[in-house]
Amino acid sequence: MKNILTILLLISIVQNAFSIEDPPLITCLEVHEGGDVTIYWELLDPSATDFQIFYSLDNVNWTWAYSAEALNTSLSYNHSSANANIQIYYYKVVAIYPSGSSRESISSTIFFGVIPNLIEGIAELGWANLPFNSTSSSYYTIYQSKYIVGEPPSWILIDSTTHVSYLDTIANGLCFDSLNYKIEVSNSYGCRSVSNIAGVNIGEKIKPDKPVLDSVSINAEGNVIMGWEPISSPDISNMVISRKVGIAWPPTAEVIIPYATYYEDTIQNPCTDMNIIYAIASVDSCGNLSPKTEDTEQRPIFLHNIDYDLCSSTNSIVWESYINATPPLDSYQIWASTNNGTPIKIDEVSPTQTYYDHINVDNVTEYSYFVRAKFGSFSSTSCTKSITTGSYVVPTSIYLANANVQFDNSIDLTIDVDLLPQKCTWEVFRSDAGGGTQSLLTSLNRNEITASPYIYEDNLADGSTGYYTYSIDVFDSCGAQVLKSNTLKTIFLQGSQTTENKINLQWNSFEGWDENVGKYYIYRFSDDIIPTKPIDSTDGVTNEYTDDISSVATSMSKFTYWVQAVEAYQNSYNYMEKSNSNAITFFRDTELYMPNAFRPGGTNNIFKPVTTGFGGSKYLFQIYNRWGQLIFESTAPQKGWDGYYKGERAPQGTYIYRLVYESVFGSPKSQKGTVTLIE
Repeated sequence: MKNILTILLLISIVQNAFSIEDPPLITCLEVHEGGDVTIYWELLDPSATDFQIFYSLDNVNWTWAYSAEALNTSLSYNHSSANANIQIYYYKVVAIYPSGSSRESISSTIFFGVIPNLIEGIAELGWANLPFNSTSSSYYTIYQSKYIVGEPPSWILIDSTTHVSYLDTIANGLCFDSLNYKIEVSNSYGCRSVSNIAGVNIGEKIKPDKPVLDSVSINAEGNVIMGWEPISSPDISNMVISRKVGIAWPPTAEVIIPYATYYEDTIQNPCTDMNIIYAIASVDSCGNLSPKTEDTEQRPIFLHNIDYDLCSSTNSIVWESYINATPPLDSYQIWASTNNGTPIKIDEVSPTQTYYDHINVDNVTEYSYFVRAKFGSFSSTSCTKSITTGSYVVPTSIYLANANVQFDNSIDLTIDVDLLPQKCTWEVFRSDAGGGTQSLLTSLNRNEITASPYIYEDNLADGSTGYYTYSIDVFDSCGAQVLKSNTLKTIFLQGSQTTENKINLQWNSFEGWDENVGKYYIYRFSDDIIPTKPIDSTDGVTNEYTDDISSVATSMSKFTYWVQAVEAYQNSYNYMEKSNSNAITFFRDTELYMPNAFRPGGTNNIFKPVTTGFGGSKYLFQIYNRWGQLIFESTAPQKGWDGYYKGERAPQGTYIYRLVYESVFGSPKSQKGTVTLIE
């Protein structure tokens, strides 16, 4: 009996030793597009009688999902209420054995996200590490699909990795699209673990390559032409040409063109505007703009107008430097042509020099120039500027035709000049009033004088203070004095009233005409009525005249005179001039009439001496009241008493007046009497 029990115990031990009760094996977790999860597992111990499916969101707290009999199950389960498309799900499969024991297998879904770095053009994928088993592949296979509304996804294998992150370089040209990704891990049992689908909206912001502006030049039509190197970015669609305005790059000064490697600006005028500065940028098919080349801005060479110096037979050429050349400037070449001929290179200067003197140029020849900058295999050419050289012409004549005193005592000069020289200077010299050494009055340039004779107005002269002498020195275009004119001397008229009816005039001779003075005409007018004919004349050598005014009506008390010199004949310069002197005025000595009464505010409301003209001097007019008190005084003949004293109306009555003065001949005069002030 004892042996039988021992044998039965050994059999039980052996049976228990061969009853493994292995746990089930979760082979794959497939996440579907809507978030459902299909769980696949394998049964390693066929003695299991039942399966329990649990899920968890944190791998700690578990929720029952499904039960199945082991013999009736397909070893898979679809968890339709899962949301594994938005978070990770943990699953546990529990196998129940006849002994009442249980064994379990735990795994998790592949959950990942996508972080776009559109500036760098990268989509960054990251996920939690999958709890692999011995039957799983160690590679994560990555698929991509472009989202198209209404169409099923078309997945494309893009790569595989053993890591839990992946950087996908977004292809150029994807603009405002959506890309979806999923990750799969294969299993030797023939299933696949599939992740959620994660996507990214693509609005590509990868800046295309910055272009390289290799040259800015000016073509034969006078337009700016610029060129740049081909751009390596594959989807360049446009180029932006920017022009600098001041210190800014305003959008209003931009031009957008389809992609090319050159541009011709037909709007700006680089031949007249010396500061046209350009930069460029590229635009890809998604509208992304590359950095602008403003740090290497370029401008065409501006050639200034050619300056011609007749005296040295030199054309001077000046230009603005070419900036930001790549490679650096090698040199500037100077090209020239004559009379529209073929341009030839006449010289080459260092890249730091921006001027050139073309010496020994021919007279009366058209020269055309342009400057070309050379840098490596590139070049930039300026506009073409032209100039016609002159011919040295010596001034051959200068003649001071007249010096005429005006009524305001300024003096007008009539100058006959030689207009054949294109460059010439006339220096006008004048003495002080009354003669003496001449000094420079003014310089006249050829570009100021367009006709001959030329009238110069000397408004600084005062012909009433004395005579002036004038002469002119002529300088050629090279600054050498080549001529000196004749010297003119103006007429200064003086006079005196020798008797009551006789006025004596004296003047200096007018000098300097090519012909002598033929006559001196004497003009006189009274009371501002200017005559058209002289009253008399003297011959060309007589400089004195006495006018008898006894026959002139006594109502005429003011007499103004001037003398006019007349050239004897038409001279060798085809002039026959007249030159006036200053004007002087005399007064006839007349008696002063004194009224005996006046009424302030009436017809005769001012009391003063009445005369047809006053030419005397030292005038004093006084009014006294009956007590001998001085109540009015004036030294001006035109001013009288208005009947007021200290701002108040003087009382009616008799007042005493006193008048003293010197006559036109210097003799003292006095008058005394009374006047009645009437209310």
